[in-house]
Amino acid sequence: MKKNIAALVLAILGTIFGVIGAIIWAACADSCASIVGTSVGYTIGFVILGIGGGVLSLIGGIQAYTWKSARTGLSILGLILQVGALILQCVFVEGFVFVLSLWTLLSILMCLLATIFAARTPKE
Repeated sequence: MKKNIAALVLAILGTIFGVIGAIIWAACADSCASIVGTSVGYTIGFVILGIGGGVLSLIGGIQAYTWKSARTGLSILGLILQVGALILQCVFVEGFVFVLSLWTLLSILMCLLATIFAARTPKE
């Protein structure tokens, strides 16, 4: 039986980009605490959405590698969390900053492609 390598590789890349993006934004929230006010909620949100979305995408990619049944659902949930992280970033800075959101955008792209490949039906 063939393995779904594309979904796994894209999910790994999406996880790496999502974790980097979450760390950058958590550090940004921590350093901007004097300007914005409290940053604890934003920091927790960046960590949960960014890292959690990446981890769920990774689990979905691992499930897709062997064509398990939960592959598409986990990949979609990870993608939704990454999009939520991007929305939280826009809310935090009251706008969109391409330079700071680049890693999250790359993660969304990789997770979207991983979800597409995970949703394919296996060919024998």
